[in-house]
Amino acid sequence: MRDMRKKKLWLLAVPVFISILAQTGCSGPDARVPILLLARQENFGTYIGEILKAEGFNEFTVDSISSGKINGSYLDQFNLVVLADQESDHGFSDAIREYAGRGGSVIAVEPVDRLRDIFGIGTDNGTENYTFLAIDTASVTGSSLTGKLIQMHVPCLKFSAGKGEAVAWFCKDLKHDPTFPAVVKYKYGKGHTAAFLYNLQENIVLTRQGNPLSAGLEKDGIPGLRAMDLFTDGWVESSDNRINQADQQMSLLSGLIEEMASYTGPLPRLWYFPDSLKCLVTLTNDGEFRGEKDFDIQFRDVDSLGAAMSLYVLQTEKVTRTWARDWTSRGFEISGHPDATAFANSPSWHIMDSVQTAKQNEIFGLYGLKMNTVVNHWFVWCGNDATGKPEFAAQAEIEAGHGISMDINYAHYDNNSSRGHFLGPLGTDQGNFTGSGLPMRFAASTGKIIDIFQHLNNVYDQQYTENHDPEGFFQCFRGLMDRSLNDGIFSFISIKAHNDEYYFSKVPLLRMLAYARSKGVPVWTADHLLNFLRAKDEAAFSGINWQRDRLSFMFGASARTGSDLTFMVPRTFNNKAIRQISIDGKIAYVVIREIRGISYAMCTVHSGKNYSVLVTYGG
Repeated sequence: MRDMRKKKLWLLAVPVFISILAQTGCSGPDARVPILLLARQENFGTYIGEILKAEGFNEFTVDSISSGKINGSYLDQFNLVVLADQESDHGFSDAIREYAGRGGSVIAVEPVDRLRDIFGIGTDNGTENYTFLAIDTASVTGSSLTGKLIQMHVPCLKFSAGKGEAVAWFCKDLKHDPTFPAVVKYKYGKGHTAAFLYNLQENIVLTRQGNPLSAGLEKDGIPGLRAMDLFTDGWVESSDNRINQADQQMSLLSGLIEEMASYTGPLPRLWYFPDSLKCLVTLTNDGEFRGEKDFDIQFRDVDSLGAAMSLYVLQTEKVTRTWARDWTSRGFEISGHPDATAFANSPSWHIMDSVQTAKQNEIFGLYGLKMNTVVNHWFVWCGNDATGKPEFAAQAEIEAGHGISMDINYAHYDNNSSRGHFLGPLGTDQGNFTGSGLPMRFAASTGKIIDIFQHLNNVYDQQYTENHDPEGFFQCFRGLMDRSLNDGIFSFISIKAHNDEYYFSKVPLLRMLAYARSKGVPVWTADHLLNFLRAKDEAAFSGINWQRDRLSFMFGASARTGSDLTFMVPRTFNNKAIRQISIDGKIAYVVIREIRGISYAMCTVHSGKNYSVLVTYGG
């Protein structure tokens, strides 16, 4: 399967010609770190770093205004400053103003009073809780993004546009009548600026994780506290789940970064998926009340189509060490299915912590396997911290404290809810109710980043089993995949196929696996995906240097995953196209692809090595 996909990509690859240059990847004295992120944990400021990594901008420095070293000479080391720190003083404000005036680029989130003039913002009219954000698709910045409304969950600053250009607007209702600008950009002195007039990173976290005010509360009428309770009371504008609302806002930020970079030199970034893929699938199975003989039938079906599966074992007495070792040696994952259903109506921190400990000890004691990913029985979700205070990410914190690195407890299941299908429509039109197709780390309500990835289970068998709808089950998967492959609505798709429901799911599941195979999309375990995400996060650009139409940099890729990583650079810059890309002195083969209105040259490299890269542009 993998060799076939490689062959397909090779045939799509475009050779970039001209002779090999002797000098590659050199980083001269003008090499700079492209991005400085000034942020603190408060107001979710440091979560912008997670957004930058998700968008492939791995080379950035995090600092804070309070560090005491932010002055003109320090700022001049960077091409772009992303300002999320809300505190300011006259000295810092002057340094930022002068930096922008002499040619620096600044993107700010909710800029403070002393700096608002450099963003071209008009009259201050206070704050208001607007319902929606509308991207101006007639603008250069928003031209490749959605024209549909994006839901707001945070207060909005009300400013007239002033001299700046509005690229997004706040709207009160679905009539789409813009009122105040939400995002503006401006040319200040010799530099360029942009401002988000709402807390971008907090809105993304709340869109992905739900309403923190609903933490620990039964809201959906389905027995047991679940993460999905956090999405009730209209939290999801479900008619627009197809557009990945959180991801659209991240793309708006990355588009502004690309624009800013165009004034100082092309900027390399990482691609979302392994290799040059445009989608990836994970397949999981909550073992529940079946045993290895039942799992064996299902696993053989999955294996026959070149796919792999994660099994979360509930009743370990039904699975032997020999069987577990046999299937993990073939690339399948065996992990645990913690059971706190006896306490599902009030799952305290202490109870969930104890249940997690017991299951991990059980899995390691019986099979010698470490639990890296987790799904809880009934998706039971703790909504209170260790002191009993409401905390919508408490369960994620418990799991991270036990070394779990991926949670898959957010799932599209709302059958028999007193709120109806509050997570959105089913079948082809089902989207990601978290507003995102990208696995990213959780954040606590304090803004603290939690070192565990949130991976949405967006194709959930029981949602369709109970509706007697096998075709809808398949079409849900196909809709997500087709939008990822064809429309740039990128999604890492997670399928749940319980063995207890295999009588229902077998036919549509095998259709899904065959469809993915026909499109060259691999089907992995959750643990395999986790290894890729870790490797992508750890990959680093360094020594980025732009001189005389040559972009050079070093690229280092972790050995965590057997899959390859892809970096990409704009195909054209200053009206000059790429003539050649060389890696370690050898001409590279590239895939040319347009992504959200920008044409990129993409190069795939093996993980576990460091590379010296030189990109040459010419007329």
